[in-house]
Amino acid sequence: MANEIKIIENESDFILKIEEDLKFDSLYQLIVERDQLKKELFSESFLSILEKDIHRWYSVAEAGKVLGGDKPIPPSSLTYYIDSLREYIIPEDAPSNKYIRLNYLSLLKMKMVLLLKDEFRLNGLRAELGLVGNPKQVVSRNNSNIPSTEVNGSLEERLEKLEMMNEFLFNLLIEKGEGDQLQLKGALESLLNSETKLLEDQSSLFQKLEDQEETIEQLFESNRKLTEIIENTEKKTNSIVEKIEVSEKDREKIQESEKQLTLLKETLKARQQAEMEFESKGFLKRLKINRSEFIDARVRELLTEWIK
Repeated sequence: MANEIKIIENESDFILKIEEDLKFDSLYQLIVERDQLKKELFSESFLSILEKDIHRWYSVAEAGKVLGGDKPIPPSSLTYYIDSLREYIIPEDAPSNKYIRLNYLSLLKMKMVLLLKDEFRLNGLRAELGLVGNPKQVVSRNNSNIPSTEVNGSLEERLEKLEMMNEFLFNLLIEKGEGDQLQLKGALESLLNSETKLLEDQSSLFQKLEDQEETIEQLFESNRKLTEIIENTEKKTNSIVEKIEVSEKDREKIQESEKQLTLLKETLKARQQAEMEFESKGFLKRLKINRSEFIDARVRELLTEWIK
């Protein structure tokens, strides 16, 4: 079959290293309990790329190609999960600069997040990792010298309190839907969906701004090179006619480049202004408005006014 997942049959040193590195990872324990997800995590096509250079640092775009295979994952989608699970995914020894860098272990963790996200959702994964709420599974590597009787008594009291809190939260947040299926109460589910959409829009906006910054830097570099060409041409050309032709042609390029640069700057200013206008609206108004559509429409209005 064309879409069949090939896994490495024999345990190689690399797989043993992965199992050792992830043995205390709560998401890895969930993956191991699910045979199909474990096969996808240990697929030959995925591991063979990581094994080529386990010391390599990947950009978000490169990580999307490795994780997505034939269908690369957009950087904005990965950035959304990375920002929400930064303590878990970003290694402590990652290069310190304004761009995100991921190592092979980060890609493994990101792969597990993508495999489990449909079942657990983002908040569920954060709870499993101990980043928020109460994880279902807790793995501890620390030994304790507290007497067992004291520990058991303390644990029983905590469990009773935890059960009471869980029951209270359950009644507060959960209701029965069609067919007695449990579901989040309507208002809360709507609020969570709105929050998730806002975070996705924010990550997408940051990615657009980063791309535009790179474009501006490229335009500055192009202008510098064109200026050098004009200066060198004027020094080396003996013919006045050739001087005029070359100079006029290059000046036209510079003027066109400057127009593009000015338009990009105005676009950035317009987007920043539109974002500030959106944030200045009340919380309830923001829930009713699509952030991306509002910002894009406002940017077009501001640019139209500027062009006039």
